Amino acid sequence: MNEKIPCSIGILTLNSGTTLKRCLDSLKDFAEIILCDGNSTDNTLEIAREYGAKIIKQYDSDKPNLRCVKDKANVRQKNMDAASYDWYFFMDSDDALPVGITEEIRKIALNSNPEFLVYRMPARIFIDGREIKHEASYPSYQIRLINRKIKPYFKGKVHDRLEFDREKYKVGELKSYYDFHWSKERVENYWKYLKMYSGWEAEVLGRGPWGSFFYWCVYKRLLIIAGYLYRIPKMYLLYGFKDSMPPRIQFLTLWHHFYLLYLFTKKQIFYVRHKRI
Repeated sequence: MNEKIPCSIGILTLNSGTTLKRCLDSLKDFAEIILCDGNSTDNTLEIAREYGAKIIKQYDSDKPNLRCVKDKANVRQKNMDAASYDWYFFMDSDDALPVGITEEIRKIALNSNPEFLVYRMPARIFIDGREIKHEASYPSYQIRLINRKIKPYFKGKVHDRLEFDREKYKVGELKSYYDFHWSKERVENYWKYLKMYSGWEAEVLGRGPWGSFFYWCVYKRLLIIAGYLYRIPKMYLLYGFKDSMPPRIQFLTLWHHFYLLYLFTKKQIFYVRHKRI
């Protein structure tokens, strides 16, 4: 029997009972699983205890159903700070790890002199259990595995990311995929989901000095839009529709970035007008 992988897995939860078992089933080989919970009122914590997970609270409050959507980095940081092992991997409760990535992480974590101390990995999407083999943002890489000795920290309120000294520490690349699992309900309510997140992003990001605004909120967003306008038709021409992201979802993703551009601009104009008053 293989020994447990000396790596801590950090997961944020809030009423995650419907997906948490699938997630935790994929993590049985890891030495430590830490759930940072927003005071769930379903069976999330019961499932976590069943799997022997370490449970901490996102906030020092007993108020039920606390969302951390505008404070994601701080909550992720609290989760990582509670880890017992140097190697740390973070994920969401509705996702799962395939066997391949588990074995890759095992080799890295048991290596006394690994080539890298931070790794990124490609992501893929499953919709109601069906793999989406082609999507306009593929290959989409994310940093998920990091050694806490390099003093990493989370940044970003709505969409968090790991930061570290990138000049000193180069990023390695894992071969296996991180699996995003989208439910049928999420797909059916996809625009509602995107619109909700767009509002949160605009609330925390869409204002500031004009130079910064044009670079981060306009120029960067237009680059993303241009990329989608090129890659979406190319994807369907090359691969067809059978194994590709459903057109409705793909074009709603594109429209989401136009909508963000509108919200950011609206927020910036409001900010400038009230600043002059």
